[in-house]
Amino acid sequence: MIQVLYITLSSLAKKGEKFIDLPYVVKGMDVSFSGILSYIVATAVEQLNNNECTPAYLCYSLQETLFAILVEITERAMAQCDKNDVLIVGGVGCNDHCKI
Repeated sequence: MIQVLYITLSSLAKKGEKFIDLPYVVKGMDVSFSGILSYIVATAVEQLNNNECTPAYLCYSLQETLFAILVEITERAMAQCDKNDVLIVGGVGCNDHCKI
């Protein structure tokens, strides 16, 4: 189920052209994704019905925001450990953003 959702999210995100600001909180290297989920659940249906956004815009914005969070946390961890390299593996590593 999760893999199907990821494939759908990733496919729709590629079609997204408009970025919608999504709330998130990062404290140190701790992050909570509940704010993003709550925001989408609370506002997505209304925004979609009012033609304020499309599913592609939401998926694009969600993917970009989650990627920004992961980059921020990774940079902090690398700085704390005084490292210059990081290895990203698994499903996250398969995302087009992570491929160089």
